[in-house]
Amino acid sequence: MTSSQQWAALARQWLALSSRQAARAMREREQEAARRRREWRPDASWRGTRADGDAAAELERVRWATEPETAAGPTEEEIEAAREALAREVALARARERARREREGRPGGDPAAHEPRGQ
Repeated sequence: MTSSQQWAALARQWLALSSRQAARAMREREQEAARRRREWRPDASWRGTRADGDAAAELERVRWATEPETAAGPTEEEIEAAREALAREVALARARERARREREGRPGGDPAAHEPRGQ
């Protein structure tokens, strides 16, 4: 079998070298046969898509490894809880300051708030 393939290749080479027209016709025939093989092959589409998918996955791995990690910010619930805690702390600090002043005998804040009512 190998010898017949070698003889055929030798004959094609001799024919291509001896005639430009024959060489051009052989090239056109080979191109047409290759085109028909590509069109006939139903699974030919997977070849490019698999390579594209592999390249995209590799790009994502590289991007993940080289980009800095983004810090996750607080959620809306966490922000609201922090605001409420801050408001409680401020109110508690004001109440402590007011109580300290009253213990020392100096009423703080609004003087009308400390006057007895109903007089």
